[in-house]
Amino acid sequence: MNITQALRIALCVFCSLTSLQAQNSAKRPGAMKPSLRSATNDKDWALELGSGVLISDVRTDLPGYTLVPAAFTAVFKVDDVSLDNEIGGILRGNTEFLFRGLGLAVVEGFESRFIGFQFGPRYNFVQPGWKFVPFVEGHVGFSFTDSQGVTLARGEVGQGQDFDFNFGIAAGVRYDISDVWYVSLAGMYTHFSNAGLSDPERKNRAMDAAGPLLSVGYRF
Repeated sequence: MNITQALRIALCVFCSLTSLQAQNSAKRPGAMKPSLRSATNDKDWALELGSGVLISDVRTDLPGYTLVPAAFTAVFKVDDVSLDNEIGGILRGNTEFLFRGLGLAVVEGFESRFIGFQFGPRYNFVQPGWKFVPFVEGHVGFSFTDSQGVTLARGEVGQGQDFDFNFGIAAGVRYDISDVWYVSLAGMYTHFSNAGLSDPERKNRAMDAAGPLLSVGYRF
């Protein structure tokens, strides 16, 4: 037996052992599957507490508002991340539904506060091995304020009535500290309006609020 024949035999033995090990590993439950933390998390609910700053009105020449939000959000996990890669690529992820209580302290503006609720979907973009999870969300809701009744004659700069609708979007990233704790940072935009329901002499002023929201979350 020469050196070439010995190398061929050794190579054949190595390939056979490698193939056998791969077959045995494939038979074990959960083997050879991507590691997706959110996919294997069996917790369906989470609670988030967040705050930040929102600036308004960026699209008008009227005096603006500066608002400091306090957001308490209940998050329901609608589905798990698919390990079968049905969507594929960067679009792989899962959906959540949000129920948010929102209080906004008016630091600069004509009212003193906005208090209300928002709800809507959130989609998380989850990849194997990622602790950073980008997400996008949309929300609609309603709120109450202590409108100051600024009239057309005085410049129409405040809110026309106490009740307002709101809708908006947000985008950001979540960091998974552990299986239960996480933090997130999002850029949020919310539009406030009473849809023309106020008295003509207290005509509505639509308000656009945008800014960062930092939150800490707990899954259970």
